[in-house]
Amino acid sequence: MTITLEQLNAAGQAEFTALLDGSYEHSPWVAERAWAQRPFKSVAHLQHSMVQVLREAGREAQLRLIRAHPELAGKAMVSKSLTAESTHEQGKAGLADCTPAEFARIQQLNAAYNDKFGWPFILAVRGPRGTGLTRHQIIDTFARRLDHPADFEFAECLRNIHRIVELRLADKFGLAPTLGAQAWDCVELLATWSDPPWAERGELTVTYLTEAHRACQRQLLRWMGEC
Repeated sequence: MTITLEQLNAAGQAEFTALLDGSYEHSPWVAERAWAQRPFKSVAHLQHSMVQVLREAGREAQLRLIRAHPELAGKAMVSKSLTAESTHEQGKAGLADCTPAEFARIQQLNAAYNDKFGWPFILAVRGPRGTGLTRHQIIDTFARRLDHPADFEFAECLRNIHRIVELRLADKFGLAPTLGAQAWDCVELLATWSDPPWAERGELTVTYLTEAHRACQRQLLRWMGEC
């Protein structure tokens, strides 16, 4: 069911919390506390208010929220006990279709991550467009983030939770981020230029006044001229 800001702003606290159920995984208290900040001028205003609620709640509450999330391709997925939102997200990323080798690798990473940090790995698996990262991208990101210090990784989990909520709110309100998609298209086009030897390795580096830098400048000038 699609909801509207008018409907949300007019709702009592219990109805407001129910309408936003599932935005934050097993954590209705975030929406419950944001209710007092109505009326909201936009969905972005609503999300910003909930981000503030979480920030002001302190580290222990933030840790409980992180731990409320399921592991990727973990026991909850296998037993089909994920929330509807998590089922949709992990399905978008194809995690239910892992090969035996991919599934074993993710289980290994889940165990190593929990041993190191004491909470589950959080990743907005629907990616920048909401259509889903590939399993290869997820596994590579998982492995890379294992090298982070604990405080950095804690903040990264919260950042990904906010992205997950952004996507869930867009679903609830029936929003399509067309400007966001356009900006992402622009970034992807600029990322086609990279300096050697990074370009040959499929990596992105652009330094001052190299040919890659000049190519990016020319593209930006074209876009500015079109505007």
